Amino acid sequence: MEVKILKRGKFYLTPFTLNHIDEVANNLSHENIRELKILGHLDIKQAITEMYECSECYLVRKEGELFTAVGGLWYAEDQDYPQMFFMFSNKIKENFTSIARGSKMLVNYLEQTQPQMTMTILADYEIMVDWAVWLGFEPVGVSISPPYKYVDFVRCNSNKKSVYDEPLRPITH
Repeated sequence: MEVKILKRGKFYLTPFTLNHIDEVANNLSHENIRELKILGHLDIKQAITEMYECSECYLVRKEGELFTAVGGLWYAEDQDYPQMFFMFSNKIKENFTSIARGSKMLVNYLEQTQPQMTMTILADYEIMVDWAVWLGFEPVGVSISPPYKYVDFVRCNSNKKSVYDEPLRPITH
């Protein structure tokens, strides 16, 4: 039984566990498999295991069905804000409405603790670039890792904004 930390209709969000690795690795979209290979991950199951070990990760599922999406935040020492990532089931084209609902649910959940999130999408996938904008991410540039181009996005959480840069504020006694 999966823990349902957030539920909207028949969709729910559950923490990603070791039990999900095979389901995701065996049913990942062609586009996500391609991206993982571009990033140097030839063993998809190993890549999913690394995602589990190194990120805050959640699975979106419609009650009684295969996973819809897996996503979360990847924290890197060289970044001020986490990198948001999403991977989708191989049913992405048949379940686009489900995926849109699930991804919006996950973004809203994650932004509760984040003042800002970033995302990078392979420029080849125009529909995913449009999806990121629909989710409230703003394109801020293009990065190139020959021969590939990526669109860089940022999403600021207006509820977490502060006019003060708190780490730079003086200590008062």
